[in-house]
Parts: sequence; C-alpha cells; structure tokens
Amino acid sequence: MVDDVDRHHERARAAGAEIVRPPFDTDYGSRDYVARDLSGLVWSFGTYRP
Repeated sequence: MVDDVDRHHERARAAGAEIVRPPFDTDYGSRDYVARDLSGLVWSFGTYRP
C-alpha cells in the first residue's frame, strides 16, 4: 500500500522500472499501478486499505 500512487509510479519509472500498467482507478476505490523491477520481479502498488 502506498499513499500517493502517481508519485510512487514516477519515482519507480525514473529509477528504471518497467511500467507494466500505468496508474489506473479501480471499481473498488483504489488507485493502482504495476511495475517490473530491474531483477524482473513484477510488483503491484495501490492505495486500497481493506
């Protein structure tokens, strides 16, 4: 969970992460994005707090 998805996304992109899916709003009220790190691992980040 991150507080500011857009800011986190920009920092990840600037650090060299491949953005798999840019920031988007979900039906359940979260803002998410998906990135692949430099090691090839895929990460999902979002604002949703269950």
